[in-house]
Amino acid sequence: MNPKVESLKKIYLFHTLNQDELLHIAEKIHEVHLPARNVLYDVGEEAESMYIVKYGTLQISTATSQGDDVNLVTISEGDHFGELPFFDSEKRSAKVEAKEISELYELRYKDLQEMFAKNRDMEIKFYKEVTHYYIKRLRKLTNDLAYARELRRRFV
Repeated sequence: MNPKVESLKKIYLFHTLNQDELLHIAEKIHEVHLPARNVLYDVGEEAESMYIVKYGTLQISTATSQGDDVNLVTISEGDHFGELPFFDSEKRSAKVEAKEISELYELRYKDLQEMFAKNRDMEIKFYKEVTHYYIKRLRKLTNDLAYARELRRRFV
C-alpha cells in the first residue's frame, strides 16, 4: 500500500475520498524535511501550500502587537495546517516552527485546485469536511470565549 495514501486516510479532510482520489492527491504531495527549531514559514509570508505532518511536532504561534509570542497550538502526526490561505488567498497569519525533526507532506494549492476542477465530487467532499471541521473549531472557540469572560467577571 502507498504510505502517502495511508497517511491521507487518517486526515479528516480526506477520509471520505475513495482510493483513486487519494492516489491523485498522493501523486501531487511533496515530502518536506524540517530540522528541529527551523521555521517553515512566518506571519505575513505568501502562501502556496498546505501541509500534513507525517511525523514530528510543530508549534504554531503568532505575536501580539507588543511583539510577544503567543503559542496557538502544538501539532503532530496526522495534523494539517496552512490551509486557510487556500480559501481566502491571504498571507500567512501564523509562524510554524519545528520543535523536533519533522517530516511533512506539502500539497500545493494549485495542484488541489486542478484536481478539484477535474473532479467536482472530490471538491464537494473536501469542502464538506472543511466545513464540519471549522464548525467544531468555532463551537470550541465560542465555549472558550464564554469561559474566559466568566473568569474575567469573577476576578476583575
